Amino acid sequence: MTYQKGDWEKDFEEAVKLHQKAIDGDQQAAKKAYDILKKIKLQAMNYSIVEAYFGSSSALIARDHPDLIEKMNLAKRGLKALDKAVKAEPNHTEIRMLRANVAYRLPEMYFKRTKTAIEDFQFLISDYEKKKTDISKDQYCEFLLNLGSSYQTIGDSKNAENTWEKLLKINSGKYKKLVEQARKTGSE
Repeated sequence: MTYQKGDWEKDFEEAVKLHQKAIDGDQQAAKKAYDILKKIKLQAMNYSIVEAYFGSSSALIARDHPDLIEKMNLAKRGLKALDKAVKAEPNHTEIRMLRANVAYRLPEMYFKRTKTAIEDFQFLISDYEKKKTDISKDQYCEFLLNLGSSYQTIGDSKNAENTWEKLLKINSGKYKKLVEQARKTGSE
């Protein structure tokens, strides 16, 4: 598949839809999104959002890959692409969301990326609070929950508790049990 300038947008939209299915657990969708994005990336150079989705798709394939070496290589490739995208467009909300979620889900003991997740979640939370983006209140609450868990992962229990308390003041109904579970996980 060869693209003329601007012809890749339709395939990119399809790859984003497949990416969402992959997040929801569809392993075949992860591979399809990755393959489409790999081809688009060659034609749509200097489009950071393509690079970011490619990186996230690579991490999604890594999540489900049976071979440990290939799993590590795919995750590293994904992180490299996400870092490149954030470096090119550090104030791009969607790119930050993608990197935050990948960095948050990777095991700290192997990848040492929890501080990256913290940086990205802080950026996203700040943007929401300053009303600079169209992040939903639900997304904002998820970011607070994950930021607290990230702090806990690196042993910063004070910031974890402060973040979770802020979340519970906003929405204690939906998040009370999740915060309790996160606290238990940290104390084990």
